[in-house]
Amino acid sequence: MVVAYDRQGFYADTLIAAVDTFDVSRYAGFVYGSGFEAQPELLSRIAAKLPLIGNAPDAVAAVKTQTVFFAALQRLNINYPQVLNSLPDDQPGRYLMKYAGGSGGMHIFSASNNTALSENYYYQQKIDGCPVSLLFLANKHSIEVIDFNEQWLSPSADFPYRYGGAVGNAALPSSAKQQLMDAAQKLTQAFNLIGLNSLDAIVEAVSNRVFALEINPRLSATVDLYNHADQNLFEKHMQACSHQASLSQQYSYQPKPQCKAHAIVYAAAPISLSAPILWPVWTTDTPRPGPEVITISASEPVCSVFAYADTAGEAKKIAQDRVGIVQNLLQSLIQKTSGSKKG
Repeated sequence: MVVAYDRQGFYADTLIAAVDTFDVSRYAGFVYGSGFEAQPELLSRIAAKLPLIGNAPDAVAAVKTQTVFFAALQRLNINYPQVLNSLPDDQPGRYLMKYAGGSGGMHIFSASNNTALSENYYYQQKIDGCPVSLLFLANKHSIEVIDFNEQWLSPSADFPYRYGGAVGNAALPSSAKQQLMDAAQKLTQAFNLIGLNSLDAIVEAVSNRVFALEINPRLSATVDLYNHADQNLFEKHMQACSHQASLSQQYSYQPKPQCKAHAIVYAAAPISLSAPILWPVWTTDTPRPGPEVITISASEPVCSVFAYADTAGEAKKIAQDRVGIVQNLLQSLIQKTSGSKKG
């Protein structure tokens, strides 16, 4: 079942109507990913119908309210980029404008004094460095590290900070890993986090200082990088959310023997798909044309690609190369379609 959504999340009434069609007695609960950060009250409405398997709505609301979250970072002595409600006149280009509760990077823009700050937006200092995340399990008191990830962008003219992809088992400096673990531990206790969560941050070039950006208090895109049968991540998430998990020490992290990367393929121009496509085996979430033509707008995601390698750098390169291969495939389809229309 597909529920309508936009860049601020699901259409609330449409989602609730969909949930009302379920026989809730058949389900253990409701597991959620992105789409609720900007409207945690929607989680409360769902929780009235069946149990939530994840963080409580008030925890989601707290970490996604910028004044609450950054005040907690300040209190816990966790580094973060400076946050402002108005821009200095003499420092153009040094700040970003972000939407509280946004996801996927499509809510982030370069800030200027000519840009009015709308409701739920804030300014944040731009830090040069490597975007990273820590995927971890939490049980309100302690954490268990799943792994460290490097992330990258897929910028477009309209969305310069759009999420491009990530690779697991990232080769980060040990000091950066320790800072991420310490921050996740403190934030877990401060916000009573449970289950799988991810901490997004920037590792500053040269100094290796970590600047926390946000907590994703739900299943994140990087779960896909580790959700193998031997790790039973979903089962661990269920156990942690039901307070049945005894988490191992946060310092017990062991690098994985292989690295997985994934990347998003976005439409460079509007695309109409009417016939089945022979997608490469390393693609996923691909559109499946049926009786009706599938139309994908420019800048919208088309599919994902994935790659495995012995190192994070190799897996990242393969995934990014495969994005180019799919883009070429899509371009050839566009040219065939436009050629047949002319004929």
